Amino acid sequence: MLTIGETASLCAVSVRMLRHWESVGLLRPERDGNGYRLYGERDIARIRRIQLYRDLGLNSEQISAVLGQPTKETLALLRAHRDRIEQRIAELQETLQDIDALSGHARHDTASTQSTDKENGMHDPTTDEAHERWGDSAQWMEYAEYRTRTDDAQQQADRDAMQTVERELAQAMRRGVEPGSDEANELALRHRESLTWYHVTPSMHVCLATMYTADPRFRAHYDAIEPGLADWLRAIIETQAATEGVDVEHARWE
Repeated sequence: MLTIGETASLCAVSVRMLRHWESVGLLRPERDGNGYRLYGERDIARIRRIQLYRDLGLNSEQISAVLGQPTKETLALLRAHRDRIEQRIAELQETLQDIDALSGHARHDTASTQSTDKENGMHDPTTDEAHERWGDSAQWMEYAEYRTRTDDAQQQADRDAMQTVERELAQAMRRGVEPGSDEANELALRHRESLTWYHVTPSMHVCLATMYTADPRFRAHYDAIEPGLADWLRAIIETQAATEGVDVEHARWE
């Protein structure tokens, strides 16, 4: 007969664990005249079995059932346990893929994200420049998160939605909608909401509007939709942002 300390050493398990297994009914050691626990060969064999099933991921209740039931029932329990593990492995594999995708988008990894985008006809060369300029910004990380959590179909739908807003902006401008009007403010808000790649505050929206007129490529994009649209869009964005308390002259990228 071994003491609890000797048993713990022999079985490479802690004294605390042996006491826990006893408290949940997995072990029933004998006691000497002073009340100290004593473990015999049958106890040691049972501990070995408990350790095996614990290492297989079974909880105390399942281990108790396995140790006291026929092989047929044990095999059924193990099959069910294996199915759960397989499902968990599949979920973890998906998580690993998402981590790799997020890391690739955040790094703007040419070996993964750009090659895939080119195959899908979705690669935008301006993102190369954007990463070079703002790759360490919080907004670039938000962009990487957006690319990870949305599929190609959703990203295309978001681009289509933005183009719809741009057409509506052009139509409003042609109709003579004035900056500051309810319709103009509503369109400015819709334009901000269509920027789904990262969260855009009113102040950031003003900064973007300034870029739309200052950067020849953005100006050309909007003016190709409707001559003068870049300036008109900037005007309605600035006017709407002012209603939300933005100091337009000192707007900051937040």
